[in-house]
Amino acid sequence: MPPVRFSGTASTCSAFLLQNGCDVTDGWEELQRGAAAGNRPARKPAGRRFLTALVILVVAAIVVVGGAFLAETVTRGIAEDSVAAAAEASLPSNVEGTVDVDIAGDWVLLQLLSGRMDTVTLTSADARFDDIPVENVRVAASGVPLDLKSAIDDIAATASLDQPALNELLTLPGNDPELTLNDDTVGYEDSTTFFGIPVGYRVTASLVPDGTEVLLTPESAEVTTVIGDLDLSGLVEQIVGSEPIRICVAEKLPEGVTISGIEVRNGLATLDLSASNFVLSGQALRTTGECPA
Repeated sequence: MPPVRFSGTASTCSAFLLQNGCDVTDGWEELQRGAAAGNRPARKPAGRRFLTALVILVVAAIVVVGGAFLAETVTRGIAEDSVAAAAEASLPSNVEGTVDVDIAGDWVLLQLLSGRMDTVTLTSADARFDDIPVENVRVAASGVPLDLKSAIDDIAATASLDQPALNELLTLPGNDPELTLNDDTVGYEDSTTFFGIPVGYRVTASLVPDGTEVLLTPESAEVTTVIGDLDLSGLVEQIVGSEPIRICVAEKLPEGVTISGIEVRNGLATLDLSASNFVLSGQALRTTGECPA
């Protein structure tokens, strides 16, 4: 074992001498005597001190950042659960479904402190409207205030309707025939009379959104009733015409919500809905628009 040395003195004592009566002065007393004599204690090199400080700073930064990420994760989960509960509580009595929520953007904590969330996406896989299933419901809201009495900046939503659900939404004139879903088009069958003789016909049409109305634009028509050798195709064309049939849906949508797109594919009609400056509350969802008399 090397001898023990104290800076500022010439005393040296080995472990062997210590066991044989060497007079060793306490290290603190040695430092005091050295200081009185003007001798400075030995210090670590500046490079080592800088490295130690750097390591401490890095460790502290890791702890702080890790804690911030943990707090962010916990806060995000709580906020998403709270928004989902509030959304489900705001659903009108004729609408049911489990709502899942995703809050987009960085640092939910900062968004909450600002009083407004960047983008909140609500989805439901089991929504029902008047006991009719509505598939793939997705609502993306931008600029969402924490105060539910305040308006959301913009809402973009999609919902897929099967054939029965679409027929609940759209009421056709005449005998209110049932719509059938094709790819990109819909079809329906109806009948009229020709000199007292019932004449059936089938129409293929496209659906085009126009605010709170859906335009049913005929693309083709054919007679389904055979009356001898009579050619009744001209009659059906006169009945159906080429102008679109306007179907108002305002009474079945929350006031301020419009249809911005319709896609018919694979037995489903997917509607794109939009709204601006919309208050997402139970009262707002229950208040529907009006169709002209």
